[in-house]
Amino acid sequence: MVQNIMRAFDYARARGIPFNVYAVINLIETDAHAAATIFEAIRHKYRDWLNYRARKLGVKLPPMYAFTFEAPGNPHVNWVLRVPPSLRAEFLQKLPKWIGKTQQSRPHDLNVQLIEPGGPYKSLANYICKGCDPAFIEHFHLTALHDQHGDQGEFWGKRAGVSPSLNRSARDAAGYDAKRRRFAGSTPARSASAA
Repeated sequence: MVQNIMRAFDYARARGIPFNVYAVINLIETDAHAAATIFEAIRHKYRDWLNYRARKLGVKLPPMYAFTFEAPGNPHVNWVLRVPPSLRAEFLQKLPKWIGKTQQSRPHDLNVQLIEPGGPYKSLANYICKGCDPAFIEHFHLTALHDQHGDQGEFWGKRAGVSPSLNRSARDAAGYDAKRRRFAGSTPARSASAA
């Protein structure tokens, strides 16, 4: 999954619509709801909202995101996503409400940072992947991050993922060469999600 996340970051940037929001959400697990289930409900609210806004604007805005869970003592999710700049203020207003509808709301359960163009983009991909299987830490050059932050604990469910719009099938369909970090032939037109 680490490779898929790294390539999703590269693909989004190559399309000219890189991730621009980084959210860390603390999740409150209960007997009825695991962290993965709670986050799935939050993502569902995001997808519904984005789909509604896209229809209103008359454009195609596929959800674009990558996520990883960390679990030592307090499960939380690192969620990196693309929110069209024209919708970012509305998204930032709605996200705490979505969280409040999926779990008991507490102060400090949400930390959001905007990702500035030219900022530490790829280092963010490395950071959210630091909890990968220890057998692959060296392969992905994550040893320093892993040593600095320690083991990210056991997690029940899918620990990491990317949106369908950025997965391997989408990259292959677009003619994206992941090894060269470019498109075969000409670069595809930017989508409306850059709006």
